[in-house]
Amino acid sequence: MMQVRRTNMHINIVPIHEANDDTVYFEEKSCTEFGKVQLIPKEKELIVYIGIHKDSLTWEDVRFLGGISRKSLKNMKDATVSVEFSLIIDRAENPELGQVISSFMEGWYLAEYQFSSYKRVEKLNHLTVKWEDESLREYDHVARIRANAVNLARDLCNEPANKLTPTAYAERLKQVFSGTDVSVKVIDGNDLSSEEFTGIHTVAKGSSEPAKLVVLTLTRDVNQEKIALVGKGVTFDSGGINVKTGKDIGEMKMDMGGSAAVVGAMKLLADSNAAANVVAILPLVENLADGNAFLPSDVIRYRNGLHVEVGNTDAEGRLILADGLLYAQLLGAKTIVDIATLTGSIGSALGLKAAGVFSNAESDLWHYKQLGDQTGDHVWPMPVFDDYLYYLKSDCADVNNMSSSQFGGAITAALFLKQFVENGIKWVHIDMANTVRPWREQGYYVTGASGFGVRLLFEMVRSELDKSQI
Repeated sequence: MMQVRRTNMHINIVPIHEANDDTVYFEEKSCTEFGKVQLIPKEKELIVYIGIHKDSLTWEDVRFLGGISRKSLKNMKDATVSVEFSLIIDRAENPELGQVISSFMEGWYLAEYQFSSYKRVEKLNHLTVKWEDESLREYDHVARIRANAVNLARDLCNEPANKLTPTAYAERLKQVFSGTDVSVKVIDGNDLSSEEFTGIHTVAKGSSEPAKLVVLTLTRDVNQEKIALVGKGVTFDSGGINVKTGKDIGEMKMDMGGSAAVVGAMKLLADSNAAANVVAILPLVENLADGNAFLPSDVIRYRNGLHVEVGNTDAEGRLILADGLLYAQLLGAKTIVDIATLTGSIGSALGLKAAGVFSNAESDLWHYKQLGDQTGDHVWPMPVFDDYLYYLKSDCADVNNMSSSQFGGAITAALFLKQFVENGIKWVHIDMANTVRPWREQGYYVTGASGFGVRLLFEMVRSELDKSQI
């Protein structure tokens, strides 16, 4: 790709599907290939040719185009930009102007993201997008709101473990939602024990950092059925006594990716003025090993009377999520979606691009897959086989937190969580362990966290709201 360093220039982004005689191409044979970018300077104008050769373009394709367009201009300064959206609409699967613009600009703003809080690096230069019709700014505004929510989740995941402790995380959330319709409640200290959050209290025992349970509430329509979002918030996971031995253990600062997805979704719901009745439950802990740490063979009693034997302290996420699921039901939620970086097994099953989605309402799973395709947060339906409870048997408790089989670990983890869901409650579980980072830094993805789950959760909530209004 040709690099151009100029200022005070107008940039015209021109998508191309077929070659024509009026344009000069650097590489004629591949100039229309999807995602191909070529820069051609002409006096005080820069033409950015973007190849869009596909039978049809999905919303995610359009976001991809927005992302690579922005990345191609990282060296530009003080420039105005115009985009020939009509050429994208001609190829779009959904040829609706507003959706095309908001998808393209969402990719544009996501590609601008940088996490540079602790680096001496030059900030990406700001570029001004020129709108022929001022009414189109509405779609740009939607894109900014969506991208900002995803970038919030990225920020949280990218923070070092010593900067985003459970205490710092809770304080950060108070700042994030200050001035919004989202209320923030923090449960900690002795209240965690007295209010029977035994899983959270137990996992946090090995750390000097106190655990927190943060509850975010957005109640704009009390007539709506309450929906709960539960996100795993392990700000660092050493594995506890069953210590991790992998070389990339620093990645475990992102073991709170599920909670970050929930935070981003709540911010998006708040900023989008969604008429929702949603509660978010975020158990925040560190899983470390000192003299007070919980041990394999320990037994935990939960508020529903279920006793759990700890088979492995590195299966801590499900222990704190169990508290979150029970609390969501105590607060009256009839639909619960939990999301977590839960198992390495899901990556073995699905690779690095898609998260696994499980539910006791299996008929909805393909709908969630469709929402994932639309948002770019890809998920794939997975089963919850009750027969696999055999693998979670315990000699001294109702259930073990670790499967006795080396196979189907993501399924048995989901099945463990299902034990904390009452009959009549709709439950969805998303195992995003393999997607907290982008599988490739292409399109609008950049170095660091992906921000996975924010847009998916937002659309899942909206989908539930639409069902309740039928």
